[in-house]
Amino acid sequence: MTEWITTREAAQRLGVKRTTLYTYVSRGLLTRRRSGGESLFDRAEIDVLAGTRHHPGSPLGVLPMRSVRSSVSEVREGELFLRGVPLADLADESLDEVVELVLGPAPAIAVSVPAHLSALPLDRRLPALAQWAGSHGEWVEPAAAAGIAKGLLGAVPIALGGGPEPDRPVPDALFNAVAGRPGSPREVATLNTALVALVDHGLAASVVAARVAASARSSAYDCLVAGYAALSGQLHGGIGPSALAVLRDGPPSDPSRPMPGFGHWRHPEGDPRAEAILARLALVDCSAPALARLDEIASRTDRRPNIDGALAALILTCDLPDAAAEVFFQVGRTAGLAAHVVEESEEDPLRWRATDPTA
Repeated sequence: MTEWITTREAAQRLGVKRTTLYTYVSRGLLTRRRSGGESLFDRAEIDVLAGTRHHPGSPLGVLPMRSVRSSVSEVREGELFLRGVPLADLADESLDEVVELVLGPAPAIAVSVPAHLSALPLDRRLPALAQWAGSHGEWVEPAAAAGIAKGLLGAVPIALGGGPEPDRPVPDALFNAVAGRPGSPREVATLNTALVALVDHGLAASVVAARVAASARSSAYDCLVAGYAALSGQLHGGIGPSALAVLRDGPPSDPSRPMPGFGHWRHPEGDPRAEAILARLALVDCSAPALARLDEIASRTDRRPNIDGALAALILTCDLPDAAAEVFFQVGRTAGLAAHVVEESEEDPLRWRATDPTA
């Protein structure tokens, strides 16, 4: 039996605008029917098309996973939504409130911070903390990931060298730990917006890794560690140093090469996460040079800043360590990873299996 889906869902599955769907209909690539004044599309046709086409600018050879549904976040016509709420409406909300929106009211599971973490680089401490905490107790079901994520978020400023300040908001304590100084109200507000913007962005590599681990019913801690491992990749959360190099040294001489910090195939008209961060950063003292540098490169290359470019500008403006970009990515994405782990724990186990296309 044919399953008909709405225009909105069809466009989301293909990663295109609604007008592009109608172009596909005119070319005979899709079937459309009308019901109650709304256009509906054959889900099977949409999934086949998704498996044979890619969005302009997207990485070639991306595996189709259109059948994986998630309520954590979605990118719709270039805009990012968390639990159905536009990022634009959440950018000024506190990180704590957004974490509650994404994870629900699960109580935090306390995590103690071992002294040996201080010997590790800043960008390795949160993954090491999760791994250490998971190795000092019994197996924890993936469904408990929400409480574990909240516990990790409360402990991460201490792991990064800050003091125990249970009543201090995470962005405030995090800035102080990473910078080695208290942040001004506007600096902390910008970091808060950055962490909110980093909470989730669909089925990114780190989310897939965490969900695969949850599908195998790994411990909730190990699911998060799997996500952090993928996040550390130089094409994912670990791209920060490359984006900083572009701001410091300029874009590569070959305009056809990918340019870290600029352009995003899912946001051809501009990354809403970067826009939210840069709007707050513009209010911070001494931000003008970094923002002017972003504008200069964007004008020369016709590529707008993405989330990594915005984080690079934040780091340069506030004189933060280069590793801060990945740290912020890890902290912000912790809530999103946990939400996906909880969601995956409600699905049939071991459903993430590859299919041989030649079989």
